[in-house]
Amino acid sequence: MDSKEVLQQYIVGAMKAQSAIAELEKNLVDTSNLLKMQEAAKSRYVIGFIRRSVQFKREVASAKDICLNIRDLVLFIGRIKLTEKLYAVVKEHGAEFDLVCENDLQVSCLHHIPEWIEPHQYIKDVYALRHDDGIELEMESSGDAILATHTGFNAYKSFEQKVAVHTALNLPNGHTLLISLPTGGGKSLVTQLLASSSDGLTVVIVPTVALALDQYYAAQQNLTNETEIYCYRGEQSELERAKIIQSLKDRKARILFTSPEAILKNSELHRILDNAAKDHYLANVVVDEAHVVPDWGVFFRPDFQIFSILLKKWEHESKEFIRTFLLSATLSDDVVDTLFALFGSSGKNAQVRCDALRQEPRFYFHSAKSRGEQVNKTIEAIKLLPKPMVVYVLEPREAKELQKKLCEFGYKNIPVFTGDTKETDRNTILTGWKNHDFDVVIATSAFGIGVDKPDVRTIIHACCPENLSRFYQEVGRGGRDRLPSLSLFIPYQSRYDSDGDVRRALGLVSKRVLTVERAVIRWKALLSNPTAMIDSDECVLNTSATPPTMTDEEAEYAGNRNVAWNVNLLLFLHRTGFIDLLDANYVFDKKSNPPKKYYTVTIKLLQPDILSDDDSLANALTEPRAREYESQMVGYRIMSELVSSPKALCWGRVFRHLFPLSREVCNGCPADPEGRITSDDTYKLRTDPEITLPAAPPSPRLGRNMGSFNEMIISRPSTGLCSTEEVALIAEKASQNDIGAFVVPNRLSNEIIYSGILLNYEEFYYAVAHCPYLFAKGVVCIFDGDTATNFTLYKNLGKLDALGYRKILYCNENTIVANGGRTIREYSDGYPIPIQKF
Repeated sequence: MDSKEVLQQYIVGAMKAQSAIAELEKNLVDTSNLLKMQEAAKSRYVIGFIRRSVQFKREVASAKDICLNIRDLVLFIGRIKLTEKLYAVVKEHGAEFDLVCENDLQVSCLHHIPEWIEPHQYIKDVYALRHDDGIELEMESSGDAILATHTGFNAYKSFEQKVAVHTALNLPNGHTLLISLPTGGGKSLVTQLLASSSDGLTVVIVPTVALALDQYYAAQQNLTNETEIYCYRGEQSELERAKIIQSLKDRKARILFTSPEAILKNSELHRILDNAAKDHYLANVVVDEAHVVPDWGVFFRPDFQIFSILLKKWEHESKEFIRTFLLSATLSDDVVDTLFALFGSSGKNAQVRCDALRQEPRFYFHSAKSRGEQVNKTIEAIKLLPKPMVVYVLEPREAKELQKKLCEFGYKNIPVFTGDTKETDRNTILTGWKNHDFDVVIATSAFGIGVDKPDVRTIIHACCPENLSRFYQEVGRGGRDRLPSLSLFIPYQSRYDSDGDVRRALGLVSKRVLTVERAVIRWKALLSNPTAMIDSDECVLNTSATPPTMTDEEAEYAGNRNVAWNVNLLLFLHRTGFIDLLDANYVFDKKSNPPKKYYTVTIKLLQPDILSDDDSLANALTEPRAREYESQMVGYRIMSELVSSPKALCWGRVFRHLFPLSREVCNGCPADPEGRITSDDTYKLRTDPEITLPAAPPSPRLGRNMGSFNEMIISRPSTGLCSTEEVALIAEKASQNDIGAFVVPNRLSNEIIYSGILLNYEEFYYAVAHCPYLFAKGVVCIFDGDTATNFTLYKNLGKLDALGYRKILYCNENTIVANGGRTIREYSDGYPIPIQKF
């Protein structure tokens, strides 16, 4: 049943709420084409309406909340018929929302758009779920036996996802791989196949409980081979925790989703993973949404950066056995540098970069001349722009004030999510957001990572984010279902008011980097703290140590913030080559009043002469501190220029300045209101991964057949097109010989299942040029094309000669592969063998 049918069945009472929602959720599974994407979006709106009507009955939602929801529902799916009770509510309150009551309980809507928002076409595009002609839908890439064996999928979402998966599976021990795939590109499949294909444990570090649970449930749903999957988090019963701990002790667990805090603050889990690293049970560490590490590290989540110390210890104790994977979407250069500094090692870092700017957002900008105007315009936009919607403000105080204002207007179902929100409330809001319980959330940047909600239609910034990266990441919460979304930026601008949004953003940037003077003072405080243990060039430092410039009252208030700054200082000294970080341990001192929570960090002094002299240290830190501050300022300056001159440059070009590996994309912005989109490359691997793998030794049988040659022909007695059965037989024999790659004509790519990576001709040409390491275990290539195709195939196979990779050609010996009519038999120096010997 489609969304409108289910809606009518629910309205007339033929279906109960849960049955209707279950029926609608069936429409969310397949989004392989535009019509199915649109039907999925409409089904989500109907689910939201059903939930809102239930909330209204229970008085969780107000009359204004239900009218707000009905307005969007009508604009998205057209005129609807309501129950008598809801019709009465609309009759009383609906005029404010442009709702029109018609005969026979029918409700329609006049589409009023605020005059200060131009052009109107963007909003019409969103309500029409209009897919821009320039937006390219993902092209699936043929699956393989790895995918079929471990999951229920029969194809990869894209060629890029296939490359990411097989690069991860073939990454050498001790290496770090950064993978960026576009939003919705399927990064989680990399984690799932890594875990199910590895003999040991894969630990997945996730920034929020909600996201950990999301991935945990997705892995349970996707993996089909009885892989033991666990999610370790704070709010669990002792029985659940004991089951996880026992599975880890028994070496049965294959995936563990958790947070850095859970590992660092639970001594038993910490100890088990320490031993798992030493015993080579811990095989892979995945840091998901890795860009949050540098984004959050100073204030919000220092535990992520502390975790990098623990990971380096594990790698050392495992003798560089552990592989590390950093997953994210589009990344800026400074974030990449920071991630490799924290989690990588020189000469062993690689990247699969498929960065892509979002194609869905249309951008609006309106400069508010007063704080009051900013609030009023935001409330008007909440009422009249498409939902679901996130409204970002700068501080928790402002979020609460906006919520209070909305309550005064009659709304009661609009939650606030900030850094001050309690953990239990966070989980409730995130779960409710995913389940369509809210149309609007008011948030600070703390709402950057959580549930991957696909159908957010509008992002409002009633503030000025401190840098372009934060702004773009938050805009990226919208349109994840590949349908259009809106970004409305409403900064308060005043040349004379120090409380203007741009100046407040500068204040946030200034607080991110310690001054040299404060760095020296904090370093002395760490060394001179009574709990510090110093033995020659090794020290164990207490991160709760307070600088002497703080009063006792200030030190008590600083708490976690003080610890975060000390952690930040130690990581800065590590990045600049003054210390090495050896270990980190969490301490909960219950005896102190009040109780203290902090880390002890074991370090090695690399330049003790400089570190022991205040003046020398200050001089040595001046240049690197200036460099780090400047890197923070780059994003702020771009943001400031965007606010001061929003029409100076197409916003797509501005974003590409931040994410240089992506292609310029713009669906409409203040500088380019007509909108444009730059067509992207067919394959979006932005850089060649710097991975070199030696040629794998052949299987005994293959070694006997090939001898000292790297090329061999399997003689095909006939000519013309190969049959599916014929190629399937070759694939079976290639698998038995442990050959890593199989290349087939395009027409057969969805007909063959292969144990290694399966490529069609175009994918093969690209892979040979950009990621030849995929052929380290050899390649079998099926020749059955015309002369030009055979020329191209053989020429590309020749590119593998320099790497010593084995090539097996299935073809007729008279196939022409060179100018002058030379055949493969004449051209090749390998042995031809009959198919029976292969």
